[in-house]
Amino acid sequence: MTTRTNSMRFFCSILALGFVGCTSTMPPPFPPNNPANPEARVPMNAPPNLFAHDETTLAVQAELSRTEKAAKSSESMQNMSHGDMPGMQPSEMKPQAPKDAPTSAQVQQEKKQVAEEMKKTSDEMEKTSKQLERKTGPQKPQAFYYTCVMHPQIHENQPGKCPICGMTLIKKEGVPPK
Repeated sequence: MTTRTNSMRFFCSILALGFVGCTSTMPPPFPPNNPANPEARVPMNAPPNLFAHDETTLAVQAELSRTEKAAKSSESMQNMSHGDMPGMQPSEMKPQAPKDAPTSAQVQQEKKQVAEEMKKTSDEMEKTSKQLERKTGPQKPQAFYYTCVMHPQIHENQPGKCPICGMTLIKKEGVPPK
């Protein structure tokens, strides 16, 4: 039993020595002039001036100053006094009708003519429609239609090809569903 206790102590002491040895080691030294090393003296360059003006910035500023000058000059023109210019006072300004403008009597007469022409055309169309109804008689719906086997939503009054797949339309009896 003593040997067993001695071997256990020996093993524990080696294990403890290994832990102590691991914790006491230092990390490897930094290479010279490494910025992470607090003792290193690395000369720092000043960052580039972010507020320096490049060509684009200068061109934009020049355009903005021209626009600002134009805006100021137009504002000053709006506040200009027209006191010495004849016809420029609001009380002197009067709207003038164009020289070739029709009179109200002419406008009313033209409206009447247009209304009469429209009534005449409407009457003629109604007369023609009634004549066609008498000649053709009441229309009966077709008792058949043409449809596609693959696309039953296709309904045609005459034979032909399906516009979707190109198959020949078949004849179906009855009125097509709506």
